Amino acid sequence: MLPPTAEDRVVELIEDAAAGRSIAGRYHNLDPVDEASTAQFIYVEEWLDVNGEAVLEVRPGPVPAEGAFRFTRSADGRATYLISYGWPGPQVRSRVLRPAPGSTITLLGWSDLLPWEQFGGVCVITTPREMADEENHPCKQAFVFKVTAPK
Repeated sequence: MLPPTAEDRVVELIEDAAAGRSIAGRYHNLDPVDEASTAQFIYVEEWLDVNGEAVLEVRPGPVPAEGAFRFTRSADGRATYLISYGWPGPQVRSRVLRPAPGSTITLLGWSDLLPWEQFGGVCVITTPREMADEENHPCKQAFVFKVTAPK
């Protein structure tokens, strides 16, 4: 059996957070003593620098999974995170996500608010056009959309 890759480590963090399993300190189990483990540690740390709030000290989302999406919630319940494995393209379409009217949606690592609409049972989020170019992505592998409920 091959040792886990850096990508596998990020998947473990996401899956555990969506399932409500504690991940506190888990990525620190990587022992950066050689070039390969150092590269793995850096990859996970860079992903967490952008997206950590979606997997650290969170609760499971309303439904843990929908296709390539995973869901978590902030401890105070005000934010819901949709974590997309891979770049979703020009739109995110979710039947699970149901933002309250007046909610704001952002992409972690991107400062602008994202336009969204609720069409019956489907929430549609428009992703930034600039993100069509992979070089502009705020991270690799998995992307987090944060839905913040109005106060």
